[in-house]
Amino acid sequence: MSKNVIYLDYAATTPCDTRVLAEMIPYFCDVFGNPNSLHSYGIDALDGVDKARIRIKGLLHSKFEETVFTSGATESNKIAIVRTMQALAKSGKNHFITLKTEHKSVIDCVDYLKRNGIETTLLDVQHDGLLDLDHLADSIKDNTGLVSFCFVNNETGTIQDAKKIVEICRDKGTLVHTDATQAFGKIPIDVSDLDVDFLSASGHKIYGPKGVGIFYFKHSNRKFISIPGANHEVEFGIRSGTVPVALCVGMGIAAEIANAEMAENLKHVRKLRKQFIDGIHASLDETYINGSETSNYPGIINMSFRGCEGEALMMEASGIAVSSGSACTSNKLTISHVLAAMQIPADIAQSSLRITIGKSTTEQDIDVAINELIVASKKLRAISPVWDIIISGSNVDSIFSKRY
Repeated sequence: MSKNVIYLDYAATTPCDTRVLAEMIPYFCDVFGNPNSLHSYGIDALDGVDKARIRIKGLLHSKFEETVFTSGATESNKIAIVRTMQALAKSGKNHFITLKTEHKSVIDCVDYLKRNGIETTLLDVQHDGLLDLDHLADSIKDNTGLVSFCFVNNETGTIQDAKKIVEICRDKGTLVHTDATQAFGKIPIDVSDLDVDFLSASGHKIYGPKGVGIFYFKHSNRKFISIPGANHEVEFGIRSGTVPVALCVGMGIAAEIANAEMAENLKHVRKLRKQFIDGIHASLDETYINGSETSNYPGIINMSFRGCEGEALMMEASGIAVSSGSACTSNKLTISHVLAAMQIPADIAQSSLRITIGKSTTEQDIDVAINELIVASKKLRAISPVWDIIISGSNVDSIFSKRY
């Protein structure tokens, strides 16, 4: 890895905070007991897990017994969706609703439910990625058991109106789950006020360790997700197996730090977002922000550089580490399902990059990123037949529909 490459992919993962690592280290070698053991080694390990759960509680405003540690948000999503729907289907509540813009782990759950006879609905979103709340209300039926939505979209940063979504579900007598992976520790979440039934999050998105996440469940809903016959001393009967103490400790301290520094971090990424967008717009025409301009997490920027294929631009701007909104194979271009669901025109969607800002990002980093992308865009546009079509004023959509 080159130290000269500037990291701007914080929505994918974050480096472990040194303060987090320092607190984790003793739990690998010194406090190494199994937290289910009754001797002093186990008790010391359990104390570490309990402290971590209390720290999570401080961030979410949840109850101590409402948080289970998992391997990450993907596992948490599957517990919330698959287990809940399997339980509800037995009483006739066999309809599940989510959005077309959800993370792949949720879309995979949809496919699983469909294969197992459960009715599913994937809702359209508006051009900014926001859900039409009237459309949601109209889509909930008498047999709808669960609605799941992504709090902050991982590709565009669009923030859904979580409070109103939950209120609609409550009025309809439907349970609700939110994938809060990109929201947890970055924007305020009070589950007692939000009244959500289930919530998922990961540790490595908030400068904690990889391989650990949390699953929040309202205590009254435990009956839907408990493992039949499970030892209720093991993660409240929700998740079996030996608890990874060091990882739980790491996620706990990461959550505490995120909670304490949230306002400062939000101010920081908001400032750098403006610097980046203003710098690009000042030098390049035909650049677009994908997602909501008014309801977004500022650390996630999805920008299209029209006339440039996303992955080619990512490779050309080799001084920065970002993500592409499209993926190429030898003879096919695949556009992000999120941008496709937002009905972003094909030539704009395929030219998108996701640039994500973290707490360690500097103004100098942003200046370098701006310059890298300007130089790369101009180079690619100079050799792009698509760019020639765009600047000639011709309709490029029909060309893309034939080519791809």
